[in-house]
Amino acid sequence: MRDDHLRRIAEIETARKVALEMGGVEAIARQHKRGKLTCRERLDLLLDPGSFIEYGILAQSVVEVPGRTAKVAMAGGVVVGTGLIEGRRVFVLADDATVASGARGAAGGRKSGHVIHLALKQRFPLISLLEASAGRVQDMMGSRAWAGLGFDPHTTGFGAMVDLSGVVPMVSAAMGNTVGGAAFNAMLSDFVPMVKETSFMAVSGPPVVLGAVGERVSAQDLGGAEVHLAETGQADYGAENDQDCMRVIREYLGYFPSSSYELPPLLPTEDSAERRCERLLDIVPSNQRRPYDMYEVIEDLVDDGRYLPLKRDYGRSVITCMARIDGHSVGIVASQPMHMAGVLDHTAAYKAIHFMDLCDAFHIPLIFLVDCPGFIVGKDWEKQSMLKTVARALHVHRRLTVPKITVIVRKAYGLAYWILGGKAMNPDALAAWPTASFSLMAPEPAINVLYEQEIAASPDPDRRRAELMELFSEEYAPDNAAKDFTLDDIIDPRDTRGFLARSLEVQLNSARRTAHFKHPIWP
Repeated sequence: MRDDHLRRIAEIETARKVALEMGGVEAIARQHKRGKLTCRERLDLLLDPGSFIEYGILAQSVVEVPGRTAKVAMAGGVVVGTGLIEGRRVFVLADDATVASGARGAAGGRKSGHVIHLALKQRFPLISLLEASAGRVQDMMGSRAWAGLGFDPHTTGFGAMVDLSGVVPMVSAAMGNTVGGAAFNAMLSDFVPMVKETSFMAVSGPPVVLGAVGERVSAQDLGGAEVHLAETGQADYGAENDQDCMRVIREYLGYFPSSSYELPPLLPTEDSAERRCERLLDIVPSNQRRPYDMYEVIEDLVDDGRYLPLKRDYGRSVITCMARIDGHSVGIVASQPMHMAGVLDHTAAYKAIHFMDLCDAFHIPLIFLVDCPGFIVGKDWEKQSMLKTVARALHVHRRLTVPKITVIVRKAYGLAYWILGGKAMNPDALAAWPTASFSLMAPEPAINVLYEQEIAASPDPDRRRAELMELFSEEYAPDNAAKDFTLDDIIDPRDTRGFLARSLEVQLNSARRTAHFKHPIWP
């Protein structure tokens, strides 16, 4: 009897060892030749050493294609389990591109569904390392396989991802070809890093596009990282390689609670909350027309100069980034005068909407740094549904429940000021720098509207225009708003970090601050 036990144990251990070999030596070598790590190597970098607990390593499925030799898909083509990141629990699933190109069959689908269900039940973050379509074509053709897919809550499906939204942080990294269902799963997640040069994400790949509409297109032109980082905004971060992708996932999750039923973590820092930011006087010109890089302002304000930009190359007139002030996680929405003078277009507005939604869902305070001349105008921009986008932004901002702190760095013109934390949106603290400027519109167009004929009739039009500019500068100054108490204070730029830290301290010590589910995060 003992020998029977030992024989069966040895058989199971052999099967486990074979599963750890994934698609075999040749398949692993091909993966490395493409500049990519295997799914297990990625998990080793992502998770704290020795913390990974795997589920379903003995799962198998047979890949059968008419006219080809059947193959066994070890571990079902996907590795799933749980582990720790900085000592905090997460659930993970990683497509194995060395097995059936990573496509999940029936067993792989059950494994993925199981870990998604556990993330929802246990309320811990879910991380998906994607490199395939979500489903294996051979296993999902026909009505019997397809009609009820996703009905069982323990199997993979879009419904489970929707249920997770706003409950736990979800990260879906496009590590290689991410097509069809896998791409839609990414879009249902909160944070989507892509690996430059080696990742691809689209509804369908080039072969399907060619067969469906006769269009020849390369994978990178169809759905490469640069497309989604700069043009569609469907990716949040461009990783240099697989190693950088695992690093940024760890960094991103460090700003977030494990679920919406917890508050964000507080990270002790030796960077004094009252540190004066002398450099700000040199970074930001008092001349309203001169550009500067708002990233330099952010770097000077936040703890240790560290921040994580999201969607950096999309909607570039607005910056959205994660950072810390006095150890507290914060989300920063800031104008970027280096791009289109900081004017808001539909891409920048959408970027701000999604980011505010994300921070609100997970109780992360929002800081607004404003230097915006208003919304972009013109025929082409109106065709981008600017009116509806602005209306949606107002809806999202008005319902925010997290602490909001606004600092007017320079310009605060038009309705864009509201979207970026203006008084009408009820910020918890609102201050301006002495060189700030408030009004319905910039002085130049206002003067054109009100004084066009007078200037034209003047014996010296240039001098009259200059006089009016001086008059308008006085009217636009923050002193008038401070006198009416539509502005809390006018602060020395060097004291901005202290103002932010003190304002956060007041808001975050409120006895009314609780952690609970608020809302999903709309794609």
